[in-house]
Amino acid sequence: LVCACASVLSVQVYGACDSANINAVSAQDEKNYRAACVEIMSKQVRMEFEASLQYLLMAAQFSQDTYHLPGVAGMFWTHADEEREHGKKFIDYLRMRGYNGNDFFEEEPIKPILNKNNWESVSEALRDALKMEKAVTASMKMMIDVCSQGGEDDPHAADWLTGTWLEEQLNGQRSIAGYINSLETFSRDHQELGEWLFDKEL
Repeated sequence: LVCACASVLSVQVYGACDSANINAVSAQDEKNYRAACVEIMSKQVRMEFEASLQYLLMAAQFSQDTYHLPGVAGMFWTHADEEREHGKKFIDYLRMRGYNGNDFFEEEPIKPILNKNNWESVSEALRDALKMEKAVTASMKMMIDVCSQGGEDDPHAADWLTGTWLEEQLNGQRSIAGYINSLETFSRDHQELGEWLFDKEL
């Protein structure tokens, strides 16, 4: 009896894993699935992970003992984690919509979005961060435009992008711009002292 049960179980497990023997269905809904919209959203995954890598390098530099700005480094570590999570959330959304592609990095290694690994000052790094955030916001706007085209619109995707991501991007830009202006105020007379005071405020 045990052997028979084991045999039946092995057949059931094999059958469940052998996709060729099942009539698989898809989450895609032809009336709502717009290939152009979904395709451009799939490309955003790479951008989010490349932004994460760039923030990671910023954090790594300012955590060196020659800089020792733990507040600044911590801020960039947090941004790196956030961008990686954004990429994962885009993948989750695409899977929910029935997208089965897996070439998010287009068979090329991902790289830091600005292709930089050194900054002369915290101000330079923050200005690069603002540049990155504005680039991502522009990408969001382009995705919303594609997903809102008359006759080929994808209301759910456009709403998700606008309600979930656009506001977060705009708030992120505002936050970094505020950091830059605060740092410039601290550094008016002495850059190193200004960076140290700014770090203590984070």
